[in-house]
Amino acid sequence: MIELKNIDVTFQNKTQTVQAVKDVSLVVDQGDIYGIVGYSGAGKSTLVRTINLLQRPTSGEVIVHGQRLVDLPPKELRASRKKIGMIFQHFNLMRSRTVAGNVAYPLRKSGLTKQEINQKVDELLELVGLADKKNTFPSQLSGGQKQRVAIARALANDPEVLLCDEATSALDPKTTNSILELLKDLNKKLNLTIVIITHEMQVVKEICNKVAVMENGEVVEKGDLVSIFTAPKNQLTKEFINTATHIDQALDKLAKHPTLLQLSKNDVLANITYVGESTSSPLIATLYAQFGVVTNILYGNVEILQETPIGNLIVVLSGEPAQREKAIAYLESNDVTVKLLDHNQKVVAFNKEKVV
Repeated sequence: MIELKNIDVTFQNKTQTVQAVKDVSLVVDQGDIYGIVGYSGAGKSTLVRTINLLQRPTSGEVIVHGQRLVDLPPKELRASRKKIGMIFQHFNLMRSRTVAGNVAYPLRKSGLTKQEINQKVDELLELVGLADKKNTFPSQLSGGQKQRVAIARALANDPEVLLCDEATSALDPKTTNSILELLKDLNKKLNLTIVIITHEMQVVKEICNKVAVMENGEVVEKGDLVSIFTAPKNQLTKEFINTATHIDQALDKLAKHPTLLQLSKNDVLANITYVGESTSSPLIATLYAQFGVVTNILYGNVEILQETPIGNLIVVLSGEPAQREKAIAYLESNDVTVKLLDHNQKVVAFNKEKVV
């Protein structure tokens, strides 16, 4: 569907050369909701704009539906761009036009009759839940409603791809969730391929099936959502995931209540992560029954990502060192990840000869 091959984007000014994107290769399959996440300045917005050649790459190939866009003459490129819709953080609506006028604007040279355009606009506004706002002006709308208008406008030419550049960053959490639900619905109803640029892993967690993490113009990690969340390899990815799963916040709160972390020589603090079928097994209860290890749960949550349950616990494991080791080995044999934590909440490697 979308293939980016060895994309480089370099900007040159009077004093320096800036390489915004460095040798990035990605494949987005039809029907994907693909998240590209990174902090400001990571190069993610520049990268997504190469997909419709709003930003031409300095080198590399952009292939959409088998077409090499950089090779297309202007007329064919314009036709191809109509199949790639785009929405932005600040909506970019025309204030002097009504909601209907904004949605109709991309259809002005479509060859459709006025009646056909009006019908198309009505259908799009119904699709995004704004049928009653047809004659309203943007200034009279909430942020979420403005973004829904922008989405309807982006769908006017029946695109196969929708690019979302920080499309929820200006919205409050409740409105963000409603927009993400709308995008998920459009993905299913229209078989729409969606690429989302964001600095919030929470957004990726809610909607995406695949994710790439960018830093300093490079993709440092990519894969399916569940694999990235359960077995991140890059440190930046781990930071994003800890934020999205609220592990960092939980550890910060625990640190402010030292009585919870007054560990004896037979106690260890641990982060336990379990996936899929493991979430329904009574593994924690088994630790005491089989090994005499008591588990004190300080924090816990279960997420459902792509219909896969993922659990996270912060616990104190109490028992003789040898029995704790056996208990941890038992958990790991059941596909449960155990990371021991020191009192400063820094993850340390589990070492059978030395337990923190």
